[in-house]
Amino acid sequence: MESVSFPRIVELDTVTGLPPRKMLDHDLPVLLRSMGVSGLPMCSIMIDIDHFKKFNDDYGHDIGDLVLRHVSSLIRKAVRFRGEAYRYGGEEITVLMLNTTGAEGLATAERICSIVGNSEIMTEVDGAEQPLSVRISLGVASTDTVAGSALLVSSDRALYNAKSNGRNQAILFRSDRERVVTTTVIDVHFPSRTAITGGNYILLKKWFSRSDPTDIEAREIKDPNTDSSEFAEGPVPPFGLVEAEIRGRVSAIERRGNHTYFRFEVKSYIIDLMFKYIQDTRNANG
Repeated sequence: MESVSFPRIVELDTVTGLPPRKMLDHDLPVLLRSMGVSGLPMCSIMIDIDHFKKFNDDYGHDIGDLVLRHVSSLIRKAVRFRGEAYRYGGEEITVLMLNTTGAEGLATAERICSIVGNSEIMTEVDGAEQPLSVRISLGVASTDTVAGSALLVSSDRALYNAKSNGRNQAILFRSDRERVVTTTVIDVHFPSRTAITGGNYILLKKWFSRSDPTDIEAREIKDPNTDSSEFAEGPVPPFGLVEAEIRGRVSAIERRGNHTYFRFEVKSYIIDLMFKYIQDTRNANG
């Protein structure tokens, strides 16, 4: 039977210094067969650098590549000999770990998250040294709870949950949570220009319902990752504004003059809470 040993001694990706995607595609079925024969679990961790585009946009692609190499090096060192880190594509990295349960994989992912978050990259900006901080999100899955054929898909779903819950964290895939949690799309009007873009996870801080909880006008929105808020002026209904945080993802956005309209994806159970917030606000204000 073909075998794979870590660390992989192969031609490495020139940017990250990790084995490339084609090596991941080769190693995954080999390792799944090996662990299956031995009756041992195998874990995958999908990792994404939070707000990676901002490094490229603000500092240039050379700094973006530096960030990617820095994070990749820390991850590879953290799993050395027990596993391997591969460049999955773009700023995404996949870790495969042998004889590792979901709980053990989550502990490793949390440790990696902490290592990266506590590190700094020194770079020169406008002739002066400047430290850059990096954060990552991680999704974990193991064959002790999912089929080998679903390993990468499951860890990718967990990564999506980590990012939708605020980033800079690790989440373990749970099939029961995936079945139960669904999303609903809300239409939001923000009567001002805004820096948010499609894919952003934000908070509605002050808002009111124009017809029902799926049709909202907002007066304050906040980016929890930068801790910055944006405000808009405009008429307020007689019953006032709801001041209750609603977390969600901007799935689409359109700007019309000084107004912003976006589709806001929230967990479906949030709609019931919004009904309650609206009713409570109207009762409190007569």
